[in-house]
Amino acid sequence: MFSGHLGRECTIVKDGKYIKDFSYLGRPIKETIYVDFSKETAPFHQDNVIVIPEFDGDMNDRGLYEIIPFLKHLAQRPGDVRDEISLYGSENTAQNYNQMR
Repeated sequence: MFSGHLGRECTIVKDGKYIKDFSYLGRPIKETIYVDFSKETAPFHQDNVIVIPEFDGDMNDRGLYEIIPFLKHLAQRPGDVRDEISLYGSENTAQNYNQMR
């Protein structure tokens, strides 16, 4: 399901902030999903971002685990992932997906 991750080495500096620009990936943007605790790190592709709570070390944190059913849904569905993210929202996505399906 995951074909890569973007760490600090995949960022550019703009206006003193580290940001991620997916156009440099060489992959279709319509198939790119970015999971982070903030949309601010992907200002050019905010429609591709799924926001989950920032991990603070709590071993009971389930933010990433809870988004898995939605990610599986996206993987099984052809088309533009941004349409589905828009439908369920980029924040509280897992909760919205579970309530609407």
